[in-house]
Amino acid sequence: MELNKSTVPQPITTIYRLHMFIHSIIMVALIYYRVSNLFKFENILSLQALAWVLITFGEFSFILKWFFGQGTRYRPVERDVFPENITCKDSDLPPIDVMVFTANPKKEPIVDVMNTVISAMALDYPTDKLAVYLADDGGCPLSLYAMEEACVFAKLWLPFCRKYGIKTRCPKAFFSPLGDDERVLKNDDFDAEMKEIKLKYEEFQQNVERAGESGKINGNVVPDRASFIKVINDRKAESEKSADDLTKMPLLVYVSRERRFNRLHHFKGGSANALLRVSGIMSNAPYILVLDCDFFCHDPISARKAMCFHLDPKLSSDLAYVQFPQVFYNVSKSDIYDVKIRQAYKTIWHGMDGIQGPVLSGTGYFLKRKALYTSPGVKEEYLSSPEKHFGRSKKFLASLEEKNGYVKAEKVISEDIVEEAKTLATCAYEDGTHWGQEIGYSYDCHLESTFTGYLLHCKGWRSTYLYPDRPSFLGCAPVDMQGFSSQLIKWVAALTQAGLSHLNPITYGFSSRMKTLQCMCYAYLIYFTLYSWGMVLYASVPSIGLLFGFQVYPDVHDPWFAVYVIAFISAILENMSESIPDGGSFKSWWMEYRALMMMGVSAIWLGGLKAILDRIIGTEGEKLYLSDKAIDKEKLKKYEKGKFDFQGIGILAVPLIAFSLLNLVGFIVGANHVFITMNYAGVLGQLLVSSFFVFVVVTVVIDVVSFLKVS
Repeated sequence: MELNKSTVPQPITTIYRLHMFIHSIIMVALIYYRVSNLFKFENILSLQALAWVLITFGEFSFILKWFFGQGTRYRPVERDVFPENITCKDSDLPPIDVMVFTANPKKEPIVDVMNTVISAMALDYPTDKLAVYLADDGGCPLSLYAMEEACVFAKLWLPFCRKYGIKTRCPKAFFSPLGDDERVLKNDDFDAEMKEIKLKYEEFQQNVERAGESGKINGNVVPDRASFIKVINDRKAESEKSADDLTKMPLLVYVSRERRFNRLHHFKGGSANALLRVSGIMSNAPYILVLDCDFFCHDPISARKAMCFHLDPKLSSDLAYVQFPQVFYNVSKSDIYDVKIRQAYKTIWHGMDGIQGPVLSGTGYFLKRKALYTSPGVKEEYLSSPEKHFGRSKKFLASLEEKNGYVKAEKVISEDIVEEAKTLATCAYEDGTHWGQEIGYSYDCHLESTFTGYLLHCKGWRSTYLYPDRPSFLGCAPVDMQGFSSQLIKWVAALTQAGLSHLNPITYGFSSRMKTLQCMCYAYLIYFTLYSWGMVLYASVPSIGLLFGFQVYPDVHDPWFAVYVIAFISAILENMSESIPDGGSFKSWWMEYRALMMMGVSAIWLGGLKAILDRIIGTEGEKLYLSDKAIDKEKLKKYEKGKFDFQGIGILAVPLIAFSLLNLVGFIVGANHVFITMNYAGVLGQLLVSSFFVFVVVTVVIDVVSFLKVS
C-alpha cells in the first residue's frame, strides 16, 4: 500500500509551458527593440538617451526575474498522503524532537508561546517517541514559569483531547471560533469536562499574566546570561504508565543558551544549533519538527503525515525534510497586505517540489537530523574528524554514531546530562568547530532556515511539500503596514545579502549538486529585489519623460507598441493564473497585485537597497529586528474592514508618496499636452504606465497622507 502519491496538475502545466514559450519570444523581441534603438541616439549623453538606458535596465530586471521564475512553473507537483497505510506499530515509529523557538516576551506573548508548546505536546504520536523543547533565546524567567504552568495544564488537556478525539489541540484555538465545530455537545460528560478544562485554561492564563504584571517574576529579556536548562517533565514517571494511558506526557525541556555582550550569537540559527546539541544528548530523535512560537499544531496527525514521506523507501534515502505551508488564521477576506503570500505557498513551493523540493520555510517542517551533518549517500563522513566538526563533548559525539541513536524513554536524564547540556549551550563551545558553516544551521544568512535549505539542496538532498486540506499548522499574520513591511524588508535584505555572497545560486548553486531548474528557483527568490528595481524605474522614468517632453515607448502606430501591449497582457494573465484558480477571485488577485506594486516601490526596494549598502559599508549581520507578534485589537479591526494602517511606517511613506505624486503630475502634464496638440501617438505608452500606477497606488497614498495629517 502506498504511503503517498504525487500528481502533475493538468492541463495547467501544459498551459504554463506553452505560455513560457510564447512569452519568451516576446521578451527576446523587447530586448532586441531596446538595445537596437539605443545606438540610434545622436547624443548618447542626452537626457533622453539616459532615460532609454534606465528603462531598458528596468525591463531587463523584469525579464531576468521572469526567466528565473519559470523554474517554479515547469513541473508543479501536488501530493497526498495516506497515514492509515503506515504498517509499522506505534512502538516502531521513529522518534521526533519538537523544537519551539522564542526570543522576546514583549513581542511574542508568553501565553501564545505556551499554546504552541501545549499543541506540540498533544500531537497524535507515541508520547515515548516525542520530546518537546522550548528554546528561549531571551532567557526570560517568566517564560520558564509559564512553561511549568503549561505542563500542569497539559496534564488535564492532553487526556481530554485523546478521550474525545479533539483535532484542534491548541487550547486557545479550541476555545475560539476555530474550535466551534468541536465544541458541539457530544454528551453531558463532555460538556462538564469542557467547562472544567476552560476554567483551568483561564486559571493558567491568569497565573502567567499576573506573575508578569506583578513583577514577582522577571518578564524581560536577560541579554547577558549563563546557559540554563531545566527538564520540566521527565520520562521516568511516564515510562511506568501503560502504552494506552491517556495521561502519558512527552519529555518537556526548557533551554536558554548562554549569551554574552562580547560574543556573536547568530540569532535564531545560533539558538537552533545549541538546541541541536542539547537535544542530541537528551533524546536524539532522528527527526525534528521546528516551530516558530506563534505557529501552533492544528492537525494532530501532521507527524504521521510527514512520516508518509520519511518512511517511504523510494524517498527516504535522500529526503532531508517535509515542508508544510504557513497558513494564518487571522487573514481577512480582502487581505489588503497579501500576508498569506499565496504565490509562494500555492505556486512556487509546488513548482519546486517537482524538481528537488521546496524551500525550508522557517517553521512547520519535519527535518532529518542527519541532513544537517552530512550529505546524502555519504555514510558518517563527519566521524573522520568529529571534534573538529562538532566540538569536544564526548556525550554529543557518541550521539552521532548510528548504533547509539535515539535515547530511549526509560533512560533517566541525570544531573550529569543536564550539566553537559549546559556546556553544549555555551558561547565558547562552537569555537574552532564547523557549527554554522558545514554543520547545523548556516550562519551565512539571517534567514537561517531558508539558506540552510538552499545549502542542503546544494549538497544533493531533496525535500517534499504537503498542502493538506486541514492546515497542519496555523500562525498569526501581521495586520498593519508597519508589521508586514518590516518583515518583508528583513526577508529581502537577508536574501539579497545571500545573493551577493560567494554562496549565491548563480556561481555556487550551479556548480553544486543542485539541479539547474532548482538553481533558477532559488535565483528567483534570492534576487526578487530585481522586481523592485524594475518597478522603481517604471514608476519614475516614463513620468519624468512626460514632464520633460521625451519619449521612452514606441508610437501607437508602430508595430512595437503592439508588442508592448501583448507583453503587458501576457504578464497580467500569468499573474492571474497563479491566484484565481487556487480558490481566489478577481478581487483577491487585485488586492495581491496592488500589494505587490506598493511593496515593490517601498519595502522590497528598501530591503534590497539596504543589503547593497550594508555590503558596501560592511555592516552585514550586525542587527536583526524581531517581528512583533502581539496583535493590537484596534489595528485588527481596521485590517478586517480592509482599511490600511500606516502607523509607524516611517521612511516607507516617502517612496510611496513621491512616486505617486510624480506619476500624477506626469499624467496631468502629458494629458494636457495631448489636449493642446491633439497628438497622442508618441506619449500614449507613458500615459498608460503613469495612469496605471496612479490607479493602483493613489488610493493608498491618499490614506497615507490623511493618516499623516491626523498624526
